[in-house]
Amino acid sequence: MRLRRYLGWMLPLSIVTLTLGVVGAIAWMTSRVMDSDPALNHDTTNARPCTATIRSIADTNMILDDEHVYRIELDVKPSDGTAEHHVTLRDPLTAEQVNMATPGAVFECLADQDDPTRVEIVWSQ
Repeated sequence: MRLRRYLGWMLPLSIVTLTLGVVGAIAWMTSRVMDSDPALNHDTTNARPCTATIRSIADTNMILDDEHVYRIELDVKPSDGTAEHHVTLRDPLTAEQVNMATPGAVFECLADQDDPTRVEIVWSQ
């Protein structure tokens, strides 16, 4: 008999608590993913133009937002005349970008002035 008395309010309270916990966890995980995604934090104000020549491209067998992530090795030549350097990127690419990214292909890019290994290829050519 005592069990029925507690079931009347404990079951709905448990369901509400569990629902709030799940919703809170999903919101927290989403905020962590959004804050840590460098692709969403583009700041090109401190970037300098450069030219990137693709040395090699390989699939990493990872998928991010329904796009395969590729390892792209580049020779980057800054437009200000500083020395050319080698950079390896890991970026999700669309099928169109993969078709464009063949070894020897040349693209315009943007490199961070403070860290020249941070390069973003300008695909809209």
